[in-house]
Amino acid sequence: MTEGFRLQYPNITFDIKTFSLTSGSYNNTVTMQYNAGVLPDIVWCNSENFYFLMSGGYALNLDRFVEQAEAAGEFDYEQDFTDKFHGMGVFGESRYAIPRSADTVVCFYNKEILADAGVDTSIIKNGWTWNDFLTVCQQVRDYYDGQGDTSYFPIDSNLGWEPVAYSVIRSFGGQVLNEQGEFALTQDTAGEVVDFVQNLVDRKFIPESGEQDSSFESGTGAMLFQSTSLDNYANRAIFQDDSGNPIFDIVSFPLINGQSSSIGMGYAGYALNSHLDDEDADPMELNLAAAFLSYMMSQDGQQRAAEGGLTLPSIRTDLSYSNPDANWHKEYSSKFNLEAYTWGSDYKTAGLDFLGYTDPVFSSSLISAMDSFVGTYAVRDPENAFTRFREEVQYAFDSVVTA
Repeated sequence: MTEGFRLQYPNITFDIKTFSLTSGSYNNTVTMQYNAGVLPDIVWCNSENFYFLMSGGYALNLDRFVEQAEAAGEFDYEQDFTDKFHGMGVFGESRYAIPRSADTVVCFYNKEILADAGVDTSIIKNGWTWNDFLTVCQQVRDYYDGQGDTSYFPIDSNLGWEPVAYSVIRSFGGQVLNEQGEFALTQDTAGEVVDFVQNLVDRKFIPESGEQDSSFESGTGAMLFQSTSLDNYANRAIFQDDSGNPIFDIVSFPLINGQSSSIGMGYAGYALNSHLDDEDADPMELNLAAAFLSYMMSQDGQQRAAEGGLTLPSIRTDLSYSNPDANWHKEYSSKFNLEAYTWGSDYKTAGLDFLGYTDPVFSSSLISAMDSFVGTYAVRDPENAFTRFREEVQYAFDSVVTA
């Protein structure tokens, strides 16, 4: 994408700074660099740490730049972008980040393992139900046990990852916070969530603690809930047969609770460093950074991004799955079920909408509490899971003083 930008703006020079970020280090890195005045003009973010950028005042309000670009005829904001795009990177009524792509949680599956387990893969199709999924899990469980692989598990569920954790809560009609910013999950709904998770534990579809020796990434796990680009796996030898053909595919996230089901969705994108708008800042630098975001939103920018291997749905309506020339699916459509990423838009919740009901300073703690509730407490301490979740949320509110 940067090469395309250079072609359109040959007189602009810029540097790309790459950082190795481990889980939890993003916040510290951004804070230190922002305070030191060395944070890049354009800052990568996703649907989780977007709220951290908001809480620290690190992200610039982009409304005026979007309005200027639209007035200049660069795009039609309402028509050129998907409905889900309009809810991403937004806090309150204002936009602070531009999504690069729309990331939907799907189910990756290893076709060779499922074949060895005798799974009827005809039920693995977009729109499949949770019962269908459980049927496959049971067959894989039986296969592992028959091989003596009792520490292998059918699904890398990622229950403690917010797009999955929140989709489980929403599928049972639950909410973390109400519109007044108050804890809103009822004990009855929490009980449904815990029972749902315990069913997976009791049937040995997921581990209760750390006894798991299998993983999808190592080629020993059958399935994985994830939203990553399949390009991350497609070119790895472990996921190819002797002829170089892929031994895995993707399918839509299974519907947990019929029409009430929720499918997790997020995004990766970019914000602008709010220092660009400081009184002593060079306005040209701000305008150039905004020009890059505008280019990323363009058809050429989206196509260029996909050329680099980004097999995730575009934010643009003219680059939907139905467009055979859309680069995000053009190369792989004959080999993979890429429609899985776009299937079921009515079931999808863009990001963690409940975070918009309170001060963004609480976002990291609230996300951590929710992830722990579904991914840890419901697994290992089901009797106290709801109480621990509620107490963690209250502690987050009590421990942070807002202005």
